[in-house]
Amino acid sequence: MELSMRKNNTIAKALKTNRVILVGVLLGVLYWILDAAILVIIFNQDNLATQLLRPELQIIWRRGIVIILLFVLSVYVQTFVKRRDKEEEVLGDEEQRYRQLVELSPDAIGIQSEDRIIYMNRAGVELFGAQCAEDLVGKSVWSFVPDEFRETVMSRYQQMREGGTEAPLLEMKLLRLDGKSIDVEVTAIPFTSEGKPALHVVFRDLTKRKRVEREIRQRNIELAALNAIASTVSQSLNLQKILNDALDDVLQLDVLGGGVHGMIFLQNELTGQLSLAAQRGTPKDHPCLESPPKLGECLCGLAIERGRVVISEDCWTDERHTRSWPGMPQHKDICVPLIVRGKVLGGINIRLPMGKEITDNVTQLLASVGGQISVAVENARLFETVDRHRERLRVLGARLADAEETERRQLSRELHDQVGQNLTALGINLNILRSQLPPQDAKRMSTTLDESMALVEQTAERIRDVMADLRPPMLDDYGLVATLRWFGEQFASRTGLSIEIIGEEPAPRLAPPAENALFRVATEALTNVAKHAGAGQVIVSVECTDEALRIIVADDGRGFDAHLETEPGEDRGWGLITMLERIESVGGRFWVESGPNSDGTRVCAVVSR
Repeated sequence: MELSMRKNNTIAKALKTNRVILVGVLLGVLYWILDAAILVIIFNQDNLATQLLRPELQIIWRRGIVIILLFVLSVYVQTFVKRRDKEEEVLGDEEQRYRQLVELSPDAIGIQSEDRIIYMNRAGVELFGAQCAEDLVGKSVWSFVPDEFRETVMSRYQQMREGGTEAPLLEMKLLRLDGKSIDVEVTAIPFTSEGKPALHVVFRDLTKRKRVEREIRQRNIELAALNAIASTVSQSLNLQKILNDALDDVLQLDVLGGGVHGMIFLQNELTGQLSLAAQRGTPKDHPCLESPPKLGECLCGLAIERGRVVISEDCWTDERHTRSWPGMPQHKDICVPLIVRGKVLGGINIRLPMGKEITDNVTQLLASVGGQISVAVENARLFETVDRHRERLRVLGARLADAEETERRQLSRELHDQVGQNLTALGINLNILRSQLPPQDAKRMSTTLDESMALVEQTAERIRDVMADLRPPMLDDYGLVATLRWFGEQFASRTGLSIEIIGEEPAPRLAPPAENALFRVATEALTNVAKHAGAGQVIVSVECTDEALRIIVADDGRGFDAHLETEPGEDRGWGLITMLERIESVGGRFWVESGPNSDGTRVCAVVSR
């Protein structure tokens, strides 16, 4: 087939070449005959046969030159025609390619002239909602321009007609044949078509881009709302404040508009009953103010029982809306369960005006907000639980401290009343025995009696020291600072430390439990210095203000990791923890300032007055 096509092309070229030769020959013959006829008729030279067959040599030369010129002219004309045909063929190919590009363009391309559409590509047919281009050709362009854009388009059109320049991009809406409007981006270039002004217009469909932009804007709104809610619920661990502030923020969301009211219900973890925890804009005769719904009752009960969002488009016609009140206006409801880690904590009810559309975006946003509120509610409940346990531990610690002081006081009293008196009686009996012995026996027993008397005195002195350690009597009689000075002198004499007590007795005095706690912390701190610090000097400062009293025990010995030592362990003692619990049991604060590379340690305790 290819050889046949080549053969046909060769024959066609040969025919074109022979046609040029035939045209040249024909023109030459016609000129020869015409020239002979003119010479015979006009100039009366010989006859026609002579002029045709046997003309003079001069005439033959003239006719030959003209025939050659005619032949050359025919060749030139043929060459010109061939060039024009080739250009037309190339132009046709270019036009065909351009038409294909236009037809295959993803953008809608159209041509209008005299306010009428004269051409539209496939993308344009689809964009305008037509079946074929014939549905659009001949229609007025203004039938596709919405009224709100008509003035702008008219102004652009007038500028192009007057200036002959391309119109800048214009975002507008376009009416389709089915009456729907779509977002497009339009640009136009003026030109001339068949001697008439026309516009080459390109339409780019912005539907997808606009949808993405709306989704991004909606997502930004949702993220801003979630960020605001998160900021609100993270500012406090008080459950009631969290619920009130969170409900205020939810009702102020832009996506909900105005005239919105709401309630938050919490579910009891043990009984499962619901309680109204927060509300805004609820009428005073609303039944939920006095008796919250049960699980499965009304919209909120259903949402909490099922663990999913419940939406009511009309409270008057929705059979699930079982709770009403006198004069209840027609409204819509969204009930969102508060769920965290699969556990339903309660629910939030949003009451909206009938004119507000409940979209998927609104529902998803409220569900996300509900999730954040749920986490905050659980954290607040956990904090309340920990706070209750901490308070119980503090009360227990205070009771233990009171019990310890009571036991110390009783033991000190027993040592004083029983052992002390018995030792005194024993000393008296030994003296009586010494006086009643015969001289010869007294001399022999004198050494033994003296040793026994010394042993009784040493035991009495030791018991007095133990009584002082158990419960210094001067703490009740003279106060904290005086007792610390006495204890400091006694402790310095036993350990060799240089101990300085700085401060004045507070007036009025602290409560006995607070005085006892501070005294025990100071004595325990001094004991730790003597055992572990390797210090030479200790300063005990008592600082008193109108609000609190603070004791600081500072030494110049080796430091230690205070944080590590406050964590109990097998290789660490419980001294610091005991001090911490003593101070916390009376509502005070305790801390240690030290470090492995620091010079000295400061043990601090503060109690309110």
